[in-house]
Amino acid sequence: MKRIWLHKGAISTGIAIGLMLVLVTWLASLDGGSRSSYVHFYYIPIVAASYLLGDLGGIVAAFAAALLAALLSVQMGTRETPTDMAVRGLLFYFVGLMTSRLFNKLQERREDAASLLEVSRSVNASLRVTEVLRTITETAVGITAARASSIRLLNRRRDELTAAASYGLSLDYLAKGPVLLAESPIDREIVAGRAVAILDVGEDPRFRYRDEARAEGLVSLFSLPLRRRGETFGVLRVYAGSRHQWSRRERRLLQAFADQASIAIHNARLHEDLRRNYWETVNALARAIEAKDPHTLGHSERVTDYALQFGRALDFGADELETLRFAATLHDVGKIGLTEASLSRSGHLDMTDEVVLRMHPLIGITILQPVEFLAPALDAVRYHHERWDGTGYPQGLARKGIPLQARVLAVANVYDNLRTAAPGRAGLSVQDAARELRRAAGRELDPDLTDIFLRDVAGEPGTKPGPKGSDH
Repeated sequence: MKRIWLHKGAISTGIAIGLMLVLVTWLASLDGGSRSSYVHFYYIPIVAASYLLGDLGGIVAAFAAALLAALLSVQMGTRETPTDMAVRGLLFYFVGLMTSRLFNKLQERREDAASLLEVSRSVNASLRVTEVLRTITETAVGITAARASSIRLLNRRRDELTAAASYGLSLDYLAKGPVLLAESPIDREIVAGRAVAILDVGEDPRFRYRDEARAEGLVSLFSLPLRRRGETFGVLRVYAGSRHQWSRRERRLLQAFADQASIAIHNARLHEDLRRNYWETVNALARAIEAKDPHTLGHSERVTDYALQFGRALDFGADELETLRFAATLHDVGKIGLTEASLSRSGHLDMTDEVVLRMHPLIGITILQPVEFLAPALDAVRYHHERWDGTGYPQGLARKGIPLQARVLAVANVYDNLRTAAPGRAGLSVQDAARELRRAAGRELDPDLTDIFLRDVAGEPGTKPGPKGSDH
């Protein structure tokens, strides 16, 4: 534990404690010397020194108090035996030492609580299982003297622990082979709910991959079960690079961390199940709308596929890709207001249907707005029919005034329309669709994004490289 003893403030603190000892000695001298009740006030500077200066400070203060009390006895002529002085000195020493140790324990617990609070914040910062698992393994190394960490999740059907995340381990070690419960007595213990510590995995016959561990530089292991509602669903392993006796504090801290991690993993799984259900519902809604016209059936799925490939080419993150996926799937949801005859008509629409068609992005927003988790996708749905030259709808936005995801979606949407047959028109080949898409670049579509789409998604040969990962 860090003490003021280690800092410049130790001198002033020591002086203050010395003055307190002198003050107590003076008060005792006014009241009969070492047998005065004021002698008990020596405990105050002893406790203060133990708290502020640690073991050494407490011991020095206790020795000084015992010495001053003895000198006081001699000065005042109080009859005290050497035994009395020794007992008082030992009592002062004991109080100082115990106080320091208790404060150490309290400080240690406070630091552990702060660490666990920070850990809790870290592992709960994301609701994506892969990110949560990665954060857990990294944090497990950070809160101990470990070199590496890994998480394996239990596949009960195969009775196997499968690698899910790791930190500090090489790909070669992770690919060392399967971890089957039938072949691993250590893991059977852990799955049964018991933590296992091994001083040297290279010498323990219960550890199957001893040679691989030596080659990786792994020595000591502490492994804990990840449990939820009394059932083990995974294993957290923490490795040290040298022989390491896992202390009670480390075990306690890692056990509390494993409990926090289990809750975080469970919550992330529930969240992903919920999002999966949302996605299935959204996809069913899009299919129901497209079913009104056989020629558009599958359009949203294809646009979604193109858009996601495009998003990956632009180095979109996981959240951006998910937003793009929802937007692409639901970009035509506003067409629910069009009649089947209007959807399948190859010629001009009547005025009513023309108005509904141009309003379908806004109708879609009206339908989707009450669904909170779809909020990030609304701009792409609203503006995917805006044009680069400003002649689109519903607001006539132009160039980079159109949100990036809407421009991405527009390219994917136009490309699928070109490739797909419609009433009175056959679908174009890849080459012809790419040619038409290039003609639309700079008028209807963002030219830089079009270049990237043709190169990385449509696979048009000879396209120039475009910038990635920025708002073009």
